[in-house]
Amino acid sequence: MSQWIEVGVCGAHMQGLPLNHQLIALQATYVKTCQTAVGYRLFDVPEKVPPRPGLLKDRTSPYAIELEVWQMPLENFGAFMVQIASPLGIGTLELDDGSSVKGFICECDAVKNAKEISEYGGWKAYIAKTKHV
Repeated sequence: MSQWIEVGVCGAHMQGLPLNHQLIALQATYVKTCQTAVGYRLFDVPEKVPPRPGLLKDRTSPYAIELEVWQMPLENFGAFMVQIASPLGIGTLELDDGSSVKGFICECDAVKNAKEISEYGGWKAYIAKTKHV
């Protein structure tokens, strides 16, 4: 069994963003920037501080969303999980190369009145164009 787990992050945990320090503190290391498979939607989740997105799987969506893959020691994954507050959680994300990683997903109730930002292709592109963070 592997001593490491790969985690996909698509928002505030990405490099240069406010929650990246949580990954670093748990000895996570950056692996790559890539995209989900086509079939995801991204939303600006209201009332989250710091601001962050919510990622939903929707096979009817024409969008792939940028994310970063980080590798962390398996023994630190539980400590990472307890820092994740609703409406976010961890699920399995399909990547554009056919592989999968554990990564952030969002409860669908949280995005009912949220702004969809899928057309930006990712959180970093959205905040760069809207000066959101």
